[in-house]
Amino acid sequence: MFGMLFGRALARWLDTAADEPAPSRRREPPRPPARLEVTPQRPVRANALRAPQAANGELVCPRLGRTAMGCLFEAYLAGYDRTALEGAGEQALDEVERLDRQLSHYRDDSDITRLNAHASTHWVRLEPGIYSLLTRCRAMHDASNGAFDIAVQPLLVAWGFHSGGYRVPPDDEVDDLLHRCSTRLIAWDDDESLVHYTAPGMAVSLGAIGKGHAVDRAVDVLRSYAVESGVVHGGSSTIYALGQPPDSDAWEFAVRDPRDGATPVATLRLRDQAVSTSAATEQRFGAAGTIHGHILDPRTGRPASGVLSTTVVSASAEMSDALATALQVAGADGLAWVSELAPEARVIMVIETEGGVVALDAEGGHEPLRAALPGRRAP
Repeated sequence: MFGMLFGRALARWLDTAADEPAPSRRREPPRPPARLEVTPQRPVRANALRAPQAANGELVCPRLGRTAMGCLFEAYLAGYDRTALEGAGEQALDEVERLDRQLSHYRDDSDITRLNAHASTHWVRLEPGIYSLLTRCRAMHDASNGAFDIAVQPLLVAWGFHSGGYRVPPDDEVDDLLHRCSTRLIAWDDDESLVHYTAPGMAVSLGAIGKGHAVDRAVDVLRSYAVESGVVHGGSSTIYALGQPPDSDAWEFAVRDPRDGATPVATLRLRDQAVSTSAATEQRFGAAGTIHGHILDPRTGRPASGVLSTTVVSASAEMSDALATALQVAGADGLAWVSELAPEARVIMVIETEGGVVALDAEGGHEPLRAALPGRRAP
C-alpha cells in the first residue's frame, strides 16, 4: 500500500502531466485510500511535457481510469499517438476488470467467491491462471514462515475489516479461527488445478496480492501495444513505472514518514520497476485505548504492530505488493528471506524501537542502513 497522502499527492502530480481529464468511465473508489505518501520528487508540468516535438506530432499524455477491486486503477501514458495510447490503456483496464471478476471476494459471482463457498466440501477446479497465482501465494507463505497468508479472510471478518463493523473479538474466538486460517490447510492438485479446504469455514482473500497482480497484467497489455512510457497504479497501493518519463531517465518518487506525511525517508528512481507500500492506516479503529490496524498477523490472528510502514521496490508489482504486506507483519526479521524471494528488491521500513522510530533501508540482501527519525511515536 501507499500511505496517508499518496492517493491525493500522486493524483495532483500526474494531473499536471495529463493533458486532458480522465474518460467518463473513471469513478472514485468507494473509500478513498489514505496511505504512506510516495510522491514524485520533482513535478513535471503539462506545458513542459508538450515542449519536445516528434516527427509525427506533439507529445500527448492521456489519463485513463477504471474502478475495480473496490478501488481506482489509473494509467497515465506518454507518447505521440493519442488514439493508440488510449486504445492500449482501455485494453489494459479491461484486463483489470476481467481479473476483478475472477479475484474479488466482494463479488458474488467471482471465482474466489465460488472457491470459498464450495472448497470446504469438495474439490474446486480453477482457471489455470488463478491456480498459478494461488500457488505463488503458497510459495510466499512457506518462504515467509507464515507472515504472508491468503487464508485470513475469516479473521478479517471477525475483526470487522471486511464490512466496516469494527470489533475486538474475544481471545477464544480468535484462537478458534486460527485453526482454520492457514494456507497450510489447503490441499492442492497441481495436475488438474484443483483446490480443497481441509478445515470447515475456511476462506481466502487476495487483498495482499491481487492489485499488484492486476497492475502487472495491465502493464503486460500496454507493452503488447508498444507503449513505452507511463505510470499505472492500483488503488493507490501499488504503482508500476513503465519505461522513463519524456524528460528524464527515471520516474522519481519520495518515500515519507507515515506519521506526518512530510519528513523524507528515501528517494526512489524507478524505471520498469514496481513499488508498493503497506501501512495500517487505510482501515483502523480504536478500542480500550489501543489502535487496531487492518493488517493482521496470520500467526497470531491479531493486528500486526511495531512496523509503521513498509515500502518495497521490485521487478514486479505482484511481488512488491505481497512482500510489503508480509514484511509489515514480519518486521526486520523478514529481511532474511526477502533476498531469496526477490534478490533485486529494495526494502524501506519505518519501525518503532525502544530508542524511538527508525528507518531501515535494505537492498539486495545487504545489511540495512539505519537512520533515526525525529518526532513523536505513532499513536
